[in-house]
Amino acid sequence: MVKATAIRAVVALVVSVVATIVMTHATFAAGAWQGVVGSDSPNVRSAPTTNAPVVGTLAAGSPISIEAWVHGQMVEGVNETWGEIAPGQYVYSANLLKPSPSSPPPAPQTFSGHWIDANLTQQIITAYNGSTPVFWAVMSSGAPGWETEAGVHQVLRRVPNETMTSASLSVAVEVPYDLPNVLYTQYFTSYGEAIHDNYWKGADSPFGVPTSHGCIGLPETQARQFWDWAQVGTIVNIHY
Repeated sequence: MVKATAIRAVVALVVSVVATIVMTHATFAAGAWQGVVGSDSPNVRSAPTTNAPVVGTLAAGSPISIEAWVHGQMVEGVNETWGEIAPGQYVYSANLLKPSPSSPPPAPQTFSGHWIDANLTQQIITAYNGSTPVFWAVMSSGAPGWETEAGVHQVLRRVPNETMTSASLSVAVEVPYDLPNVLYTQYFTSYGEAIHDNYWKGADSPFGVPTSHGCIGLPETQARQFWDWAQVGTIVNIHY
């Protein structure tokens, strides 16, 4: 009995330490991201790691709000993003889906001519002509710790096809990458944030969840739409 109690105490201590280590990573407020549960009965845990206790489950297809995105355990692929439902309640982002809305979230300000609005809270990017939204798409922006820079930017340069490599980043990543044939890249910061095709995304890292290293990733078809819409100098307004 004493031995079992001691083992339980050690396990509890390990879980507590793991949770504390994970929670020291950066988080950022997402407002209230709205989406649905995309997998069958995913676990809700007390910290953003599969080592933490399960505190509930979610029903597939049910609506869900995420209060903050948190850097946590990399469970699948290179996805380290977890969603905080409420204090002490976390779900792994691969279990979430962001359906394309029937209309985009309103822009906080408008500009003349063709411009682009990127809503980091709802993960929706919209092409505007003046005050009129023309088309929109579900995107994936920067993960916690790699947040896409909010502000009014402009397209600085465009590259139709290029290779992206982690060696070009100023900070090392846990899993290095070398990705050829990235299409329709439109840079809006001098240090490499861009709108581009994100062909390598899969079920373990869905669109609509912030999982990138600062860029705004899109499926190829939507990346081509925004490429055709914009040019060097086009305004890209990024906000929460």
